[in-house]
Amino acid sequence: MGKVRGGKGVETKMLQAVHNMILCVGSLIMFVGTLRELVLRVQQEAVAPPAEAGALGGMYFFFCEAAKTEPRGALFFWSYIYYLSKYYELLDTVLQLLKGRPPPHFFLHVYHHAVVLVMAWAWLEYVQTLQFGGLLFNTAVHVVMYYYYFRRVLNLPVPWKRLVTQFQIIQFGTSAACYFVTLYLLATGAECRGSRALVGNFVFNMTLLYQFFGVLGGGEGEKKKKAK
Repeated sequence: MGKVRGGKGVETKMLQAVHNMILCVGSLIMFVGTLRELVLRVQQEAVAPPAEAGALGGMYFFFCEAAKTEPRGALFFWSYIYYLSKYYELLDTVLQLLKGRPPPHFFLHVYHHAVVLVMAWAWLEYVQTLQFGGLLFNTAVHVVMYYYYFRRVLNLPVPWKRLVTQFQIIQFGTSAACYFVTLYLLATGAECRGSRALVGNFVFNMTLLYQFFGVLGGGEGEKKKKAK
């Protein structure tokens, strides 16, 4: 599989490249599948939206899943595939450790993979409201992120490196905006499925957002030091 580098680690370059491309393509498939099913469901819901939908119309379910909803159907299929993919993503950590030393921001790396797995399980277990937004945004980010990792491990130029972290921050900001729409609906008497699990999901996203700002700020600090 690889060779030992001075007894300190294992050469995993090609294995990492293949792994990252699998996750890039897999994320693209999940994104396209989720987007397609979301459009179809919005069209179906728009035919006879619930009375409380108001201006949201066919999008109401996106922000407030009905209390009687069961995790069945095409959209929940993609949520399940996403959940399974989180187990495969744990290989990221194994590959990093095989190199002999943890990379920068390793705590963020491990924290993210561990908690996202629990979060994806909660989506299905509690039929959590807003999960389809998280699914769509996260797979979109992962297409870009794992393509970036693929190029980096092969030492290919990535002039748009900083955009990866910015894209992730936009994802969490968008998720927060959706959360506040749901919070408003709950405050006005709506009954949304999995709303308690959603609170934990939101807290997790905010901790990640804080840490990503730290990574972005750290990168800027390094640039300034090199410029002096």
